[in-house]
Amino acid sequence: MEQLNKVIVCLGSNWDKENNLERAIRMLRPNFISFRLSDKMYTAPIDCPQTVTFLNQVLVGYTLQSCPELKAAFKQIEHLLGRTPESKRDGVIPIDIDLLQWNDLVLKPSDMKREYVLSGLLSLVEKTC
Repeated sequence: MEQLNKVIVCLGSNWDKENNLERAIRMLRPNFISFRLSDKMYTAPIDCPQTVTFLNQVLVGYTLQSCPELKAAFKQIEHLLGRTPESKRDGVIPIDIDLLQWNDLVLKPSDMKREYVLSGLLSLVEKTC
């Protein structure tokens, strides 16, 4: 029997931001039974050689995929949207898709504490109230 897994994902882009975020979300849809998206937020770069702002969005969703399958799908989408080791080194991030939480397991505790992630999660809670 397949298990329904709840995930928290952060998406970010500092290059062709709106377009790349929208394209990534369209490409992510087949991987989820359902998901909700936070408000978009512009943020200062963290650990990035560029000073260009990022556009970030938090996704909370449900998937039947396994954790490795979902991470592989994220890497494929990043690659299809132009992310390469060279672009990352140069600080040009067409799209970054990070799996922050898998069910009750926090995979990236420091990312979960970032203000834009907390703000994104709060915006999702406020949308349901």
